[in-house]
Amino acid sequence: MLASTFRLLRGVGSAREQRLWKQGIGCWADLLDGAASGLPRATDGALRAAVRDAQDARARGDAERLARMLPPGEHWRMFDDFGDDAAYLDIETSDDVVGHAGVSAIGILDRRGPRIFLAGRDLDDFVDAAAGWQMLVTFNGLSYDVPILRRAFPEWSPPVCHVDLRHVLSRLGHDGGLKSIERRLVRLDLARPAHLRTVDGWDAAWLFRRGRDGDREALRTFAEYNLYDAVNLRTLMAFAYNELVDAESAEAPALRRRALPVPGRGDVLYDVSKILLAL
Repeated sequence: MLASTFRLLRGVGSAREQRLWKQGIGCWADLLDGAASGLPRATDGALRAAVRDAQDARARGDAERLARMLPPGEHWRMFDDFGDDAAYLDIETSDDVVGHAGVSAIGILDRRGPRIFLAGRDLDDFVDAAAGWQMLVTFNGLSYDVPILRRAFPEWSPPVCHVDLRHVLSRLGHDGGLKSIERRLVRLDLARPAHLRTVDGWDAAWLFRRGRDGDREALRTFAEYNLYDAVNLRTLMAFAYNELVDAESAEAPALRRRALPVPGRGDVLYDVSKILLAL
């Protein structure tokens, strides 16, 4: 999808991009091979220069440069190229945690597997753990997780390429909170264990306080709740990517598309269990 993206500069929006696809210009190579774009001369020249710049950034694996060229709402298009270096992240907060902007836990899933950083234990390790991420995937992270983390860790710079699945899934007609979307998308098999199904953010804050005061079972339930939030984002990201590519290409046969496998969470549940047992 990335190599079929022409929304690389102001003046080329969704309508012009769709027009290029319908003309048979389905990827960057088609345009650079001399296809007539039908755009005004100045826009055509600027777009060809932007495409060459994007090609170079892609060849170099420069996600930051590419993300700065794309509208923020279109960062999902980079998933096929940079998903292997994505981090799926979810935080929990508690109003009585001292320091770090009230962050009680940061759960992540990246190429190293699932991990959780807890207030009072190893929360300060988050910044080092986040080094090297090319892409960030959250749910409501633009409004919640990332602003809080930037206050908690001023030295941390999130990846420029950030996909907020709350907005991406809404484009596909899936509105509401993360848990309600998971329940409605039955075919993705994202149902949570019975003991987590009624837990919400308020319960999580209470469980954290209990865990901090020595209740290990409460701490494990809290950590499991947080980790499921992060782990399920990986499945939802791949699902949303495929759905959006299909939607974009519905009337554009020239668009080059490739469905990605939608992973379940089975490959990481053993590691989640190990994390919980170690608490």
